Amino acid sequence: MTEPIRWTSPLGVSVLLFMAIGALWIVIGLLAVPLHKRANPDYLFVSTPTDTAYFGGIPSELAPPGSALAKLRTLLLTVISGLLVVAGVLVVSVAWFALREGHPWALATLAVGIALAVGFWALALLPYFQAQIPVTLGDLPPFMWVPAALLIPATVLGWIGLH
Repeated sequence: MTEPIRWTSPLGVSVLLFMAIGALWIVIGLLAVPLHKRANPDYLFVSTPTDTAYFGGIPSELAPPGSALAKLRTLLLTVISGLLVVAGVLVVSVAWFALREGHPWALATLAVGIALAVGFWALALLPYFQAQIPVTLGDLPPFMWVPAALLIPATVLGWIGLH
């Protein structure tokens, strides 16, 4: 049996940061499905003003309630929510059961997996930037910017803690 982790150590803080990312994804994924019916219909992907600038019209007018596009929005929100829950469970599990125990592969898996998620979200935002539409931190949903902000400190602290 290994020595219990000290939560104030670099490895302990790394585990907590990775678990925070996973927990955020789980919470947002679970809350998004029941709350989508009460969600702002002027929100499509980023924020109302940013989406309006990119799509060329107010989202609720482009996809009025009951329309095929509004139904597609609901389906995609459900799929994204499910993927967030799955990813969150995996991140929390790897952080808790493997990184906490000091397995180097766990740090690499978490860092690469979350970096890929952040990279794909950046790729999804690329059309906004190509259209020269400003996207601020306030426009982004927290499931995008929180992992991006925590990834480097979590990875560096994990590497220090493992060495």
